[in-house]
Amino acid sequence: MANAEVVDRNLTIARELRTTVEETRRALQVAHDLVERSRRQTQALVEPNYEHAVGAEYGTPSELLVECLIEAYELAADEGEPQTHALLSQVLMHVGRRIARSIGPNAAKIIVH
Repeated sequence: MANAEVVDRNLTIARELRTTVEETRRALQVAHDLVERSRRQTQALVEPNYEHAVGAEYGTPSELLVECLIEAYELAADEGEPQTHALLSQVLMHVGRRIARSIGPNAAKIIVH
């Protein structure tokens, strides 16, 4: 009788482990897809004619994102949401720095001494 309980418990643990492995695999696949999309977007910023560019209907892949962030930033300011406004300010700074770093000063027509 005790042996059957051990077998049942082991089967239950094996099923739980299998479920965990599948969830982890799916999460890793989503992360991989996000990284690949980010690489394509960065490549599209560096090479405007990049064939696998995402969001080609906009000037750059990040243009829609930046426009939405700016709109949200302005709405937060208009509606008196100081925490949201401060958060979006930091997000816009981070995104702007990342875009500037990926395209470089020459492409952005910034003179560096």
